[in-house]
Amino acid sequence: MSDDNKIDLENPEVKAAIQAAVDEAVKGLKDKNAELINDKKQLKEELGSLKSKVDGLDLDAIKVLLDKSFQDEESKLIAEGKIEEVIQKRTEKMRQEHDKQVKTEKERADKAENYANKFRQSVIQGQIIQAAVEAGALSEASADIAFLAQSQFSLDENGKAVAIDSNGEIVIGKDGATPVQPKEWIESLRENKPYFWPKADGMGSPGSGKSTKKWSDYTEAERASLARENPNAFQQLLKTKET
Repeated sequence: MSDDNKIDLENPEVKAAIQAAVDEAVKGLKDKNAELINDKKQLKEELGSLKSKVDGLDLDAIKVLLDKSFQDEESKLIAEGKIEEVIQKRTEKMRQEHDKQVKTEKERADKAENYANKFRQSVIQGQIIQAAVEAGALSEASADIAFLAQSQFSLDENGKAVAIDSNGEIVIGKDGATPVQPKEWIESLRENKPYFWPKADGMGSPGSGKSTKKWSDYTEAERASLARENPNAFQQLLKTKET
């Protein structure tokens, strides 16, 4: 740059121009800063005002006002002679509350009944299996015996398993006085379900523990039942079939 084009920074006019530019820039920043401070102040004041309103709310009073509003609506309807509509609204509200209570109680009752049924079946099965063990039945037959008993027994008021018929009535035992107990019922299975007991005298056919029964001693229905309910015993019975 030639000396003719150099800016004389010491020139009073140049100095004045530079200072004016700096002052203008600074003024803009100061104005923006003042604007932000003012916005922040206004926001703080609005938040404070909102907080004071919320802190002063009385929720109980609001509920009373809402109830009163509902009552005012009814009063208006009554004033207009719409008594039937008021009655319908109240009836519907009561019905909804009643349905809600009924549903809650039913769910609670169903839950209690399901629990009671599971507990009752568990107790019955325990007593049946215990009777089967005492009667000398095969341990592997316990599950089948318990399954057969589940629809034929109930618990009496003392928690004892007693036999019932298809109508739920208690079945009286051989003594003609007391209900059929698990032990008596288990013994009644010996005739029709001999394969639930150990084989007699070490023979290959299932029996009652007192005599040996062979293929010819069973009816077709008994063989089919044996094959379905106790396949292992059926295989043993096949060995007694005369060739």
